[in-house]
Amino acid sequence: MVTQSHRVTDSATLRALAHPLRQRILLELSVRRSLRAADLAEIVGEPANAISYHLRSLAKVGLLVEAPELARDSRDRVWTVAHPEGVYVPPGPDDDAPDIFAEQFLAWVRDMVMEKVPEDPRAIRGRYTGAALLTKDEGRQMFLEIAEVLERWREHGMDAAAANPQDPDRVFHYTGAFVGNRADPARHADSDDAAVPPTSTVT
Repeated sequence: MVTQSHRVTDSATLRALAHPLRQRILLELSVRRSLRAADLAEIVGEPANAISYHLRSLAKVGLLVEAPELARDSRDRVWTVAHPEGVYVPPGPDDDAPDIFAEQFLAWVRDMVMEKVPEDPRAIRGRYTGAALLTKDEGRQMFLEIAEVLERWREHGMDAAAANPQDPDRVFHYTGAFVGNRADPARHADSDDAAVPPTSTVT
């Protein structure tokens, strides 16, 4: 089930999220049930002591929590996200900057559209763009159906990674769903603007 992301507006949490490595840590944990500092260090290629520091910083502002039930002993620290529904940083009233998590996603989307995404033999690259004539309620229903499919596959990936954490073929994939339009008071109902034709690519 798709749920609304946790909104972050307080200054302490925003400061904690300002570091790009902490953003990466949250993204990696968002597609896994749990990780230890050593696991994350191997994934992101950073020293384990540095990862531990950033984990504690994220926990301090309530974005991560420990999972003692998964620990091997009293010294073992296992971490999981406090908000599995995701984290959203809304722009301020005078701020047009995107969600800080969206910045790297938008860079990936731009590279996908321009066909500049580096090849990874373990990953798939797929793109679909198109348009549909829908009512607002139909558009909402379509979006929720698409988002639920993506969420189901995210859960599947977490379960599979938990069952086989050393699987070399299971790699991070970005996914996204965007549905909408923009208000244009100059546009009339009898406009002959051409619709964007659907395109789909998978490699």
